Amino acid sequence: MPDGGHKAAVPGVYPDSPLNRLLHQCIRFVLVGGVNTAFSYAIYAACIFAGAGYAIASAISMIAGILFSYRTTGGLVFRNAAGGSLLRFTACYALVYAFSVMLLGQMDSLGVNAYVSGIVVAIPAALLSFVLLKMLVFRKSGSR
Repeated sequence: MPDGGHKAAVPGVYPDSPLNRLLHQCIRFVLVGGVNTAFSYAIYAACIFAGAGYAIASAISMIAGILFSYRTTGGLVFRNAAGGSLLRFTACYALVYAFSVMLLGQMDSLGVNAYVSGIVVAIPAALLSFVLLKMLVFRKSGSR
């Protein structure tokens, strides 16, 4: 075989290639993020149920989510057991929070149900958080 007999885990992508590692990282992010998101959404929904507005509910769920996901994201997604900077992690989530509240506000002005808005906003917020965390918090030590 011209490729030295290696079989690709993903067609056209070699097992140790950066693209394959990124794919596995994205899969882990989705799985761990699903647990983190379910936890954060439960907090958000409980706050809405208790009568809090979307900004307060989002802030409380963001804080709880940061505390819950800092270790799981670093250890399970980015394989960085020592973790990245908690300060950078928090700063990234502050940006994600601002982005989320902006979208929630837009959806509220359109009359979208606050529970539905929380689910819809979670998708672009998760994409933004992956990019920010990968680039700013859990970088390989040689890329700083």
